[in-house]
Amino acid sequence: MNNMGEKTMLPFMQDVVRIDGLAGSLARSFVADPAFMPEIVLHVGIPTLVEWLGHVSMITLYNALHNLSPVLEPFVDKMENKKEKYL
Repeated sequence: MNNMGEKTMLPFMQDVVRIDGLAGSLARSFVADPAFMPEIVLHVGIPTLVEWLGHVSMITLYNALHNLSPVLEPFVDKMENKKEKYL
């Protein structure tokens, strides 16, 4: 992770999980040591790994929606009913 620079390291140091840093870090670990993945699966177990993947998918969805929000903002601002903005 040190080789990936401050953009990757800083969120981890601040206990903030970002999908780009997490995916990059895991990808580099798997490329560097392909036997790493089976070790993790054996250590944590399939149910825990599946649960974790659910959390990672929600982080990915949140990140995608956050990146999409500038595109949607003009449409939301034009809504007349203020309650509709928050549905």
